[in-house]
Amino acid sequence: MLGTKLKSSRNITVILVILSLVLPALFMMEQYWNWYVSSETVEEDVSHSEIVSKDFLRTFLDAGYVLYNLENREGQDAEKTKLILRENSGEMASYERLYPFLDYRVKDEDGKDIAKSTADSEQTVRENNLSSFALGMVITYDEYGNIDVQIEEGEYKAEQSIAFREIISEYDSDWAVDIFNEETGEWETIRLEKPKNRTYIYAMTKENLETYIGNCGYTFNYVAETMVDLFVLLILVVAVLAWLLPVLPVWYQKDMKILRAPLEVTVLVFCVMTAILGENLWWIAARAAGRADFVDFIIWTFVFAVTFWAATCLRQVYTLGVGTYLKERTLCVRYWQYIRKAWIYIVGKIREWIGQCYHFIDRIDLSEKSNQTIFKIVAVNFIVLALICSMWIGGLFLLGIYSAVLFWLLRKYFNELQEKYAVLFKATGEIAKGNLDVEIVEDLGIFSPFKQEIQKIQTGFKKAVDEEVKSQRMKTELITNVSHDLKTPLTAIITYVNLLKDEKDETKREDYIEVLERKSLRLKVLIEDLFEVSKASSKNITLNIVDVDVVNLFKQVKLELEDKITEADLDFRCSYPDEKVTALLDSQKTYRVFENLLVNIIKYAMPHTRVYIEILKEGEEAVVRMKNVSAAELAFNAEELTERFVRGDASRNTEGSGLGLAIVKSFVELQKGRFKIETEADLFKVEVRFKIQLTNAVFSHMI
Repeated sequence: MLGTKLKSSRNITVILVILSLVLPALFMMEQYWNWYVSSETVEEDVSHSEIVSKDFLRTFLDAGYVLYNLENREGQDAEKTKLILRENSGEMASYERLYPFLDYRVKDEDGKDIAKSTADSEQTVRENNLSSFALGMVITYDEYGNIDVQIEEGEYKAEQSIAFREIISEYDSDWAVDIFNEETGEWETIRLEKPKNRTYIYAMTKENLETYIGNCGYTFNYVAETMVDLFVLLILVVAVLAWLLPVLPVWYQKDMKILRAPLEVTVLVFCVMTAILGENLWWIAARAAGRADFVDFIIWTFVFAVTFWAATCLRQVYTLGVGTYLKERTLCVRYWQYIRKAWIYIVGKIREWIGQCYHFIDRIDLSEKSNQTIFKIVAVNFIVLALICSMWIGGLFLLGIYSAVLFWLLRKYFNELQEKYAVLFKATGEIAKGNLDVEIVEDLGIFSPFKQEIQKIQTGFKKAVDEEVKSQRMKTELITNVSHDLKTPLTAIITYVNLLKDEKDETKREDYIEVLERKSLRLKVLIEDLFEVSKASSKNITLNIVDVDVVNLFKQVKLELEDKITEADLDFRCSYPDEKVTALLDSQKTYRVFENLLVNIIKYAMPHTRVYIEILKEGEEAVVRMKNVSAAELAFNAEELTERFVRGDASRNTEGSGLGLAIVKSFVELQKGRFKIETEADLFKVEVRFKIQLTNAVFSHMI
């Protein structure tokens, strides 16, 4: 008895399910013919309104202008004209859409054919055979360009004639296009010619007319919304039946495995089915000209079966409870730990990518050209926005997220920028107060180049301070040395003058006078050297530039100092070039340079040693090198020897003003030469370089 009852319940359930699927399918199929007939009626109305519209009819007038301006133009001229029309005229675009479907013939005032064309029709258009076309008209332009239109064939001739009258009255016959003249580099306005003495015969077959109207978007499916409304209604009805039928006492309650599908699978299958169906709904109804067949029955039965199955699966939310259903029927809850790990991994990658983008902006080098950097930023933003825009409605949601993330990044970047600016501002403030040892340890990001520049400024300021300290020290030493060097001969002069006053012995008086003469000459030399250095340092000196034979001038100086060289017991080893070495120099100042250098060697070279002199030509320079062994230990900075009143002997026991090498350096540099001193152990080396040929600018400056 129980088995019979279960079998009966199963049969009733099967019958109810079949009815729930078949009845909506049959009802859907029964509406095919009504939809198809309604769509044709609507399309006819739309086609009629478009064929008599001004936009459609104006296209034929535009075609006349295009054809007239393309007459007798071939090859590049025709292509250039088409390009001008295409880029600067919407009428050309209208003509190009119409051209593939248009039959036309063009005649001049004598009735001779100028041009003709056939689209896809099998017959040539003529004035006497327009009745074989769905649309035929003759447009005539007289010698003044006035337009006359005759509609010869068409279903709506009267309406089209009325529309043409209005079009002609308001038609703009002044066609002008602006083109860029590459030769002149300016824009030029070119006015197209108005058709004159021309007759244009236009015709379109029924097939071409319908295709053109359809391609232009004039035929619309106004029935689709009704179909969608009914489809959605039947989907809801089947879903409600899937929820309510199991409540009946006769319903077979066995829980089959197919009804245990996870929530995600159920939703995905249903959404994919409705999406595919929505794109092809009208095609299904119009596939067989509004007549349903067995294939349609299978399609709709399957559609409603999927709907019934999806609704039955979702009904288990009610039977199991929300908590149990989510736990047993959703993949997200079942595999939550794996999804969570994947989510953490993806979020980490996204954060890493955002960090890279952020630091990419933060590491921009402002010293480089900005075009490439700006292009990268714009390109990344373009790609992101393009991806978002491709997602349609979902893209709006992503756009909101993207805007929020962008706001967060910009705010974070701006705050950090302010902090880095504050660090930079504080450091510059400390430097302005005189604290040159301030150190910036923070990462300044985009301001890193400024950090490096500030370090350079600190180094420069420290160098300037050191130079100033050195200058102050040198000034102090200068005063001390000048006082000492002037005071020594002056004291001797005063002493011997006093002795001379009281001395009666004539022999001693002559000795005193000799000493006074020597000391006064010493004082004179000292004052003259000081005067020369002062003038050279202030550039207040006049050079008499002539061609100077460097080798002969040096030999002359050496010859005049030969007695002192012999007295100093020095062995001079000189090396002279075979060729003559001449340079544009001041002979007097150059003589003084060589004299001071040789005197310096005589004073400070170790006796019984060799002195090496080398004069040669290197490229465009005359080079003089001198090397000697110093009698005293060279425990000082060689560069300081060229300062004023500096001597090789710190005790200042030797005679001399201490200005010799300073004068050499000044006179060499005034003549645009180079002077260099080097020391190696006790070896003292000097090098002087003069340019053999000076430029006109330098020469005029010296003169």
